[in-house]
Amino acid sequence: MILRETSKFSKLRKKIKSPAERESLKAAVIAIQDNPLIGKKWKGEFEHLRSYPYQAGGQARRIIYLFEPDQDAITLFSFGPRQSIYK
Repeated sequence: MILRETSKFSKLRKKIKSPAERESLKAAVIAIQDNPLIGKKWKGEFEHLRSYPYQAGGQARRIIYLFEPDQDAITLFSFGPRQSIYK
């Protein structure tokens, strides 16, 4: 399985200061990598994307990603709290 990340995801990941939050993100990415269909599929214009919820520091967060089964690849787009992730 090929795992890619966008520049936005990379910048957000590098800004994480808390080791606990970093571990939560890592566990969520591993869960997605183990089962790419685990995330909820979006509808409408963005139906090719998926959203996977996880907890970090007691707060609900989500990872937005794209699973491409024909290429056996996952592209990580963004992550963060639900309220701000969709902007």
